[in-house]
Amino acid sequence: MLDTRFLEALAAVVEEGGFDKGARRLHITQSAVSQRIRNLEEQLGQVLVVRSVPPEPTEAGQKLIMHLRQLQMMEHELGESLGLKPAGEFVTLPLGVNADTLATWFLDAMDEFLRENKILPDIYVDDENRTYEMLKNGEVVGCIGTGAGALKNCRSEYLATFDYLCLSTADFYEQWFRDGFTSETVCRAPTALFNRKDETQGRMFEKLFPGEKLVYPVCFVPSSEAFVDVLRRGLAYGMAPEFQVAEELAAGTLIEVIPQGRVPVSLYWHSWNVETRLLNDLRNALVGYFSKESSSKNNNI
Repeated sequence: MLDTRFLEALAAVVEEGGFDKGARRLHITQSAVSQRIRNLEEQLGQVLVVRSVPPEPTEAGQKLIMHLRQLQMMEHELGESLGLKPAGEFVTLPLGVNADTLATWFLDAMDEFLRENKILPDIYVDDENRTYEMLKNGEVVGCIGTGAGALKNCRSEYLATFDYLCLSTADFYEQWFRDGFTSETVCRAPTALFNRKDETQGRMFEKLFPGEKLVYPVCFVPSSEAFVDVLRRGLAYGMAPEFQVAEELAAGTLIEVIPQGRVPVSLYWHSWNVETRLLNDLRNALVGYFSKESSSKNNNI
């Protein structure tokens, strides 16, 4: 039987990014945290966390953190059903979300779920092509990302498909793309990417200029709101989801640089394949949000 105090020490060190920070979270000394993890490693006969900066869990450590989170969810639900949990106690759910989703529809979809349950979301943000790595590594209980295939011991559910558009201001277009959106003009015009993991613009270039290796000036803007603001100010051009810039397109503040360059991005909800009420309700909230949106649009036609 694994001592949950040892598991909590391991999780705290990894999640907080240090032994001292993990100790503060648990309200114990740093030496006590180190001892608990050492005892767990001796019990299992293997290293569970690499003593780097920040500390990184080994594969075994990731599995133990995942086990702890599953155990905490199930204990929370059992306690609620038996009336054993004190009033006001919350459970934390680590979730992986891409920035565009967080900036737009995510909280709308989660609103009712969060109000009906004592949940504290712990949101980790990354590119939609990378969030599944968080789930694979045991950092989160579920994530929104691309790719229909489910990871081992996980499930996958389709949410929706969004078109990402190549956008700029009319003045920017006139300055840089007056002679067309060609490989030559692309290599001169400044473009914006969310971060170095952003693959959306690369997919557009592969579609429009297959086989060509393009080198172009890039600025990185790791914020969905600031990213659109950079485009709106005419500082660069870039890819953004259509639903996020609907008002700018309608007002003419932003224009679509090249309609042939649209990139469809399908989003899926990935989560552990564990039957708990909280995970099932969370899944229903996210999947149901788009069902309601679709029904509302059909009713308005």
